[in-house]
Parts: sequence; C-alpha cells; structure tokens
Amino acid sequence: MEVFVAIVDEGSFAAAADRFGIAQPSVSAHIRALERDVGGEVFARRRGRRPVLTELGRSVLSHARELLAEAADMRADVVKLRNATGQRVVLACQRSLSNFVLKQQITGFALSHPEIQLVVRIGKQEDVVEEVRDGIADIGCFLSNEETRGLRSEVIGVERLVLIASPSHPLAGKKRIKAKEIQRWDFVGPPPSSLFGRAVSKLLASAGIADVKIAAQATEYQFLREFVAAGVGISCSLARSVEADVARGLLTILDFDGPELSFQIRQLASLHRTPTAGAVKLMEYLRDSIGTTEYSQ
Repeated sequence: MEVFVAIVDEGSFAAAADRFGIAQPSVSAHIRALERDVGGEVFARRRGRRPVLTELGRSVLSHARELLAEAADMRADVVKLRNATGQRVVLACQRSLSNFVLKQQITGFALSHPEIQLVVRIGKQEDVVEEVRDGIADIGCFLSNEETRGLRSEVIGVERLVLIASPSHPLAGKKRIKAKEIQRWDFVGPPPSSLFGRAVSKLLASAGIADVKIAAQATEYQFLREFVAAGVGISCSLARSVEADVARGLLTILDFDGPELSFQIRQLASLHRTPTAGAVKLMEYLRDSIGTTEYSQ
C-alpha cells in the first residue's frame, strides 16, 4: 500500500523507488502483488508515460490512504503510551557515526540526563531512515549531503573523509595526486546499491574521481580495512574511522590534490509526529555538542 501511494504521489515507479531506497523492479513486484490481491490492474500501463490510475486503482487509493492514516495513528498512540510510562528516547544511528564520531556525545547525553532512558539502534542508512519514518525511532542520525524525502532533515555538523590505501600501494607517499591518477586504481567500498555506497560514489564523482572500478565490497569498516591493508584497493573513509589504523601503520592517507571530501551529519525527525520533550533534549544536545568536535569545523 505504501509503495502504491508513493507512485501516485511521486508520479513514477522510479521516483517511488528512490523514496524507499529500493530498486525499481522491487516497486513493480509490489504493484503486481497488490493487483493479484485486488483482482485487477491499478495502473493503466503506457510505456514512457506517467502512470494513470484505473477505476479500480482510484478505489484502492482511497482505501489505501485510510489504512495508512490509521496505521500512523496507531504508531502515534503506541509512542504516547510508551512515553507515558517514563521518558524514553530511541536514537537510530548509522554505524560509522555511532562507532567513530558520536560515541562521546551519546554517552555524554546518557550521563547528563539520567531521567531519560536512551535506546540506541545502530544500522545502515536505510535502517535509520526506515525506523524514523515508521516511528520506531524518535530521532535519526546519518551521513548524507542530500535531503531525505518525507522526513525533517537538519545539518548539525560536517565530517571529513580521506582516501586510504595500503602503505605498500604505489600511490602511498606520493605528493599531490591528481584525480585522474587515482581513478586508474581499484577501489574497495560499500555496496554501490546501498544508500551510503551511492553517496560515496557521488562524492568521488564530484571530486573528479568518476570512473571507479570496485574490486571488492564490504558493509563493515573492519573488513573494509582488511581489504585496503592487504592491497586490494583504495577506499574513501571517514577520517576519524582510520585514525588508529594510520597511527599503527596499517593504512596510509593519500595526498589527494582535489577538493576536500566531506559528508554532512544530518539529524532526522518525522514531519508528522511532534517530538517528545526527551527527544527535543537529545536533538539540542547533539546539535550543540557536535559543532565543537575537531572534524566538524
């Protein structure tokens, strides 16, 4: 139902796929499943044209909006009941942020606000967006230089990224390395289909490193580091995430002769639910404390 309504609101299958961070064939599969359930086509298919609702589709849309509104009301009631028993704030946080950037801030909030039970849910960008959108989390934090559709997004800091390689890599130790030279070499990174993978690809392309060959993929930094240290390829990573490994000599930072690479730290909240007093305190705490960190200047 959510996918169906998104196609109507966004105007295309492709736009609905972008909204949910899924592939367009998955959107088509959702619609085929819906049409099997209701016993007919909800869209009149016209290649290259905006999807047009059939008479059945218009009827289904009316019921779909009612059902989704009722589901949203139910989630809101659950949140109210949960908060009535005590102050509880759920933070959904991208793994790289929670592990390397926001540890002190999150711990500091828990220590300074003992009256609030802080729950931290750690995952991928997709998880953060979904949990805030579904009301599972009160607040979300992740790295992105773009707005997120359907959610309130506030930039509360900037995090620097660097290009890293094995100390034995041919580019290690070279000065002022141009983008064209860097893109000749293999890279390792997050899956290109993931939100973070697409964001990294856009960031590299904006710096002139567009034609990147991905030799290996990893969703966790720990294994990404193993690939880089072994010489499998170059990686674009948070500066803070590689500090310890660079200091130990496992990795080296390449002297990239190009624009500074950075991601904005974004704080997400629902457009449709009023944040609780505890959630407001956490948002203000993160906003005020992140700006004082070294790499957020």
